Amino acid sequence: MNGIEKLVKTASAKLGMKPENLMNALEKGDMNSVLANMKPADKQKMKSILENGTAMEKIMGNPQAAAMMRQMKK
Repeated sequence: MNGIEKLVKTASAKLGMKPENLMNALEKGDMNSVLANMKPADKQKMKSILENGTAMEKIMGNPQAAAMMRQMKK
């Protein structure tokens, strides 16, 4: 299992989603289905990060996040 698979498995467990469903939602850019499974406080935090360009740039500057995005684009 590579790093991306581990990350998706961990995230899907915390979201209460199947890993396949999470990957499909991410690949389609369907954040609503991902956000729908989050606790309200976590959902608000995620929305604020997604809406904040500076925060997104910091996240995307992370090599692991960039690798995950490359993997999802395949």
